[in-house]
Amino acid sequence: MKLYEFEGKSLLRSMGIPTPRGSMATSIEEAVDAAEAIGYPVAVKCQLLRGGRGKTGGILFAENKQELCSSVATLFHHSLSGDKVDRLLIEERIEIAKEYYAGITLDPHTSTPLLMVSTQGGVDIEEIAVQRPEKLAQMHLDPLKTYRLHHVVNLVLQTGLQGTEMLKLAALLLQLVLSYFKFQAITAEINPVIVDSQGRLFAADAKFEIDDSGLFRVSEARAFERTDEALTDLELEAKQHGLSYVELSDGNIGLIAGGAGLGMASMDMIAAHGGKPANFLDLGGDATRQKSADALRIVLKTPGVDGVFINVFGGINNCEQIALGLTDVIDHVKPEKTIVVKMRGHSQEEGWALLESRNIPFVKFGTTEEAIVLLKGKMRTKES
Repeated sequence: MKLYEFEGKSLLRSMGIPTPRGSMATSIEEAVDAAEAIGYPVAVKCQLLRGGRGKTGGILFAENKQELCSSVATLFHHSLSGDKVDRLLIEERIEIAKEYYAGITLDPHTSTPLLMVSTQGGVDIEEIAVQRPEKLAQMHLDPLKTYRLHHVVNLVLQTGLQGTEMLKLAALLLQLVLSYFKFQAITAEINPVIVDSQGRLFAADAKFEIDDSGLFRVSEARAFERTDEALTDLELEAKQHGLSYVELSDGNIGLIAGGAGLGMASMDMIAAHGGKPANFLDLGGDATRQKSADALRIVLKTPGVDGVFINVFGGINNCEQIALGLTDVIDHVKPEKTIVVKMRGHSQEEGWALLESRNIPFVKFGTTEEAIVLLKGKMRTKES
């Protein structure tokens, strides 16, 4: 469960991490009331469940009521990758002296949380890791360990900070660690942690994702109930067709998988070979001809998709029925995007024959990696 910025900040505040004063607004009138209560200047921030808003004009600033009304009107007509803005966070604007990065995510290589801190805040963590790796201090966390201040002090010292500044950041980092475990998080990120002219630290942003399987243990999340309005158009369409689909940002390879585990493994393999998944789609255990067709239509419409990888093991599902659904779409839509299928299991020969009749590249007995290499090669050939 991904949280909006204002929801994540409410969790941080409950753990003693300071945030700028702010209030939610769903109309110009509410925005004006919020700004007047806070005092100008203010930041006007889109509330979306995906990143990148700062790069696409999703954060504006206002020095007075006139500028505020103009900014609110602009942002309520703003969209990011198809997501419409229907709520804004009106927040006090704090003069920034310095920016840090603090975050925790689940390391897929070790299956343990990875704590990261850097003095190079305000940019994507990937940029820090590539351009200034010496500025990114990292430490794996033990979920069974009770963490104290001294456990994170040595980590912050690796960034080059010393004295009072180092201790303030270490104290905030400790509270972030405690928040991560208390709220059953998969990701907990503050980027940036800002330092004002008086040396005070604030969480200027909050990226939180709670493990769905742990939601029942997080009483605070009951106030964050989701409705269909939080879904993208394609996610809503997939839900109506009984498909488990999550749209991802900035991806180039669409994915259809016959099972969540196979889907996750496919995503890892796509990334390992230089691609980026544009979505996650699990057909489930009832992949009918129609459902398979619906899945391919949705993935073909996913923004940024240049190629589609379909990875199916037909145990419960019937490979022939899946192939019939895929060929229905291929015959009707005649997609220009590269499609590669890896399919094995029940009625596999019949499914392979259908794919072969449409000249769709497929892998019979090979591995997921071989299929990804095949897809990438055909995508490169088409580009050239």
